[in-house]
Amino acid sequence: MGAFVAMHESALQRLGGDTMGAPPPLPTRLVQLAVDRPRIAFSDVLAFDLNGESIHIVHQKPGYSNADALVHFHVAKLIYLGEVFPGDGYPSIDPAQGGTVAGWVKALDSWTDSPFQVVPARGKVTNGADLKAFRDMIVTVRDRVQRMISSGSSEADVLRGHPTSDFDAQWGHGRVRPEEFVQEVYAALKGQ
Repeated sequence: MGAFVAMHESALQRLGGDTMGAPPPLPTRLVQLAVDRPRIAFSDVLAFDLNGESIHIVHQKPGYSNADALVHFHVAKLIYLGEVFPGDGYPSIDPAQGGTVAGWVKALDSWTDSPFQVVPARGKVTNGADLKAFRDMIVTVRDRVQRMISSGSSEADVLRGHPTSDFDAQWGHGRVRPEEFVQEVYAALKGQ
């Protein structure tokens, strides 16, 4: 269909690709489709114009993973943050792939309350105010979990404390269950 895939070089390597040559055999058809398309891997910034639109793809500090990127459509006043803003519920963080809570918050900070439209990884297009509410939820849960860790609470204690209870109605319906989100935040904070 003429589409191309642009991703940070760390993401391409995790998919089994190579920034210098052909990809090796891949585990699933979906991944194969992504790599079979013309692809572009970048380190820090990729900028191009397409149909009168100026587009920047900027590598972010690790939030979800070390391959997080922000896609900024200047003319349309639109941003896409990938898995840093899933849009369908609690986010996932992958410390094994370099994800950090601090990087997550930093990636969101610059765009909260902005006049730009925000395209989530899944779900409907939203705005900076909704992105701010999402960011504030992450900060609140992070702070609650950190206080419990600092007081000597185990992971089981933190889970019993249910630090997401007041957010579950809004964010607890996506791919990541509240308990999984708390476990990921706990693991990321313990690993710092």
